[in-house]
Amino acid sequence: MKKLTAVLFAASVAFFMACGGGQQVQTAAPSSDIWVQTSNAQLAQIPVEGFGYKSSNVPATNWDKWAAASAPVVQKVIGGLPEGYVLQVTGHADARGPEYPEGNKPGNIKISEERAKAVHSALKKKGIDSPKFTYKGAGSSEPLEGVDPRDPKQRRVTFVVVPQ
Repeated sequence: MKKLTAVLFAASVAFFMACGGGQQVQTAAPSSDIWVQTSNAQLAQIPVEGFGYKSSNVPATNWDKWAAASAPVVQKVIGGLPEGYVLQVTGHADARGPEYPEGNKPGNIKISEERAKAVHSALKKKGIDSPKFTYKGAGSSEPLEGVDPRDPKQRRVTFVVVPQ
């Protein structure tokens, strides 16, 4: 009888282990993709606009108003970045002039990068700093839909969460 009990006990343990008794319960973590999409939707609402032709100076008249309303959103996004992502400040240019330097013209890529760097630096001075906070220039390669590519509205800086 003792042998039968021992065999049944061993069989029960083996059955329990085989049926998932040893599995760990996993809790569902928020999806990074959903977080990134939500953050990018928020960030799309806060571009820095109003740059002069070939200028990278942050427009003072718009900056204070923008910073008061939007800098906290940028700070929150940086604080919540999932592993492997960065917040990128992207500079944009209108389609006037060449994309790359020609003669004495610096090119839209350089101008747009200088715009992104200016906004990035201004935010750093406001205390928003992180190794997950970068910038780049896109030139005129990402125009606003429905707006003439040569329109001054194309001269802007946007924010987007991208893979590192």
